[in-house]
Amino acid sequence: MTRPQLATPLLELERTADGEVARARGAWTVDHAGAIAALGLATPPAGRVRVDASAIDALDSTGAMLLLRTLPRDGEGLPDLAMLDGLTPQRAALVRRVVQAVAGESTAAAGRGALRQLLANIGEAVLSIVAQSRQLLGFLGLLITTWLRVLPHPARWRLTSVVHHLEQTGLNAVPIVALLSFLVGAVVAYLGATVLEQFGAGLYTVDLIGFAFLREFGGLLAAILVAGRSGSAFTAQIGAMKNREEIDALETIGLDPVEVLVMP
Repeated sequence: MTRPQLATPLLELERTADGEVARARGAWTVDHAGAIAALGLATPPAGRVRVDASAIDALDSTGAMLLLRTLPRDGEGLPDLAMLDGLTPQRAALVRRVVQAVAGESTAAAGRGALRQLLANIGEAVLSIVAQSRQLLGFLGLLITTWLRVLPHPARWRLTSVVHHLEQTGLNAVPIVALLSFLVGAVVAYLGATVLEQFGAGLYTVDLIGFAFLREFGGLLAAILVAGRSGSAFTAQIGAMKNREEIDALETIGLDPVEVLVMP
């Protein structure tokens, strides 16, 4: 035996002697949730509009939740049930239960303290670090296994790609490294001369710059530039290749993307 076909839900705005009334009709159930959502119930009607639900054929918890969206809000931001008429006692009890559930969720959300939120943020950060660490270890393991597999076979070494990347990361980065080293050296020289002059050792400013850059700043600046300039460029290039499905094409023709792209 098939269930009878219920009427399509409607919400009609009418003018009466007592003001505007929104009349709800049809079946306000989960089966008609799509049709109810299409009525445009994202926000309640403007003003204090009374809702008449006497013509509703069927109502369940989903329909009650959507029906509450048509009601104005009270001082606590909850649906004002005083503006809802025409419900049977059973349907009125259902609507009240839905309102209590909504109020309970709002109270629980408002009761979350700053300490609890802080602990939640710390937990999410720790989980994110753990996940990224696992991915990094997995990538390193894949890189090592690929290196061990390729190393005994010199014919598979991609020397052309290696030379190309040496030029890209090393030779092409020389101008920016030299410029940055000059600027940082000028700052260090100015500060060093100012401080050493107080002790009568201004002549040693040149030695300070030499030792500082040969021992510390030279390698540090080069590492920062390689990581920021070349590393991000490699990441963007591989990401673009992934987006254009070029990596999938490499796998299709039988090439290992790690061997072709990462090893060089």
